[in-house]
Amino acid sequence: MEEPPALAVMDEQGHFHSFCLHWEGMPRLLCELLSVAGYPNQPTYEGFEFEESGVRRCTVVMTIPQHPLNPQWLLIVTQVTGHRLLDSWELAATCALTTFCDQHPLEVVMTPFGLFPVVDEADPLWLDRMNTSHVLAALDTVGTVRVTAQCLNAQYRLQVFQGNAIA
Repeated sequence: MEEPPALAVMDEQGHFHSFCLHWEGMPRLLCELLSVAGYPNQPTYEGFEFEESGVRRCTVVMTIPQHPLNPQWLLIVTQVTGHRLLDSWELAATCALTTFCDQHPLEVVMTPFGLFPVVDEADPLWLDRMNTSHVLAALDTVGTVRVTAQCLNAQYRLQVFQGNAIA
């Protein structure tokens, strides 16, 4: 039987590498969205913790590889700084999910991910998705409620992680 992948691996420089799929949260939701969009591989996360002015910090770089069947879709790289690996991984996935939805509105329009918040609240495509969200709810009620609840749970967890990190 093949050995399952480690949850996180530390390299020689002290950087942690993970797919971040070992808990329910934004990384798992991002992976689900990318799978629906046809990505064969999960995004990768690389993080390292350091101290800055006596405060514990963490920087994470998350990379969504270029889509193998859609070469016009650009590589998405998100870099965030938080306080610990957990809050930084969640924040990186949240930023990447927002970026993906912004760059590929047609891929998310009829999915619950199309309801995910956007950078620009005046974005006409997002406003249209909000105005027709009842259609999505009618087409996939269970999926819409499930993804909405998972997003709310992930946002709550992010707030808890951030609160614990600065406490």
